[in-house]
Amino acid sequence: MNSDTESELIRRGQAGDRKAFDQLVRMHQDKVYGQALRMLKSETEAQDVAQLAWIKAWNKLDTFRQDSAFSTWLYRITTFTALDAIRKRDSRRESLADQEFLEHASQSEVSPVASAQQIRSLERKELHQRLLQAIEQLPEKLKTALKLRELEGLTYEEIAKKLNCKTGTVMSRLFNARKSIQKHLIDLLP
Repeated sequence: MNSDTESELIRRGQAGDRKAFDQLVRMHQDKVYGQALRMLKSETEAQDVAQLAWIKAWNKLDTFRQDSAFSTWLYRITTFTALDAIRKRDSRRESLADQEFLEHASQSEVSPVASAQQIRSLERKELHQRLLQAIEQLPEKLKTALKLRELEGLTYEEIAKKLNCKTGTVMSRLFNARKSIQKHLIDLLP
């Protein structure tokens, strides 16, 4: 399907045409689900997140201005929806771990030096500090591309225009920046 047809479907969807939006869903559903699955590593959670991302896309379709690709806009919605799901999942896991820790501590004769919340807070501060150090050690081209993408939320195309390079170059720089940061933080991984 060409971009003129997609633009027409978007325009009709923005006017409230659910059938047009259904066609957009069929065109992009594999990409949305794939992104959710890559982030969540669980088919069930990915299906839930994909469905929620589509609901959000329908509710926010009128805000899409077509100054970037529709797929890029969907990618952002899916990514943020998946990140919310990960935060909630991790929060539930932390709550269970905290509860087990507190039960164990209350049965112990020795009182804990710091609460689980204080320990997590220190761990987050350390991680944040290490992340900032890793970013600062990046070559300037990689650091700039990463900041434009992650802090300013620009699309690959927007970054390419801003840096006067090809989209593929932007993708390569972001990949290399993330790999470098990952290597710097490898000792913090479980």
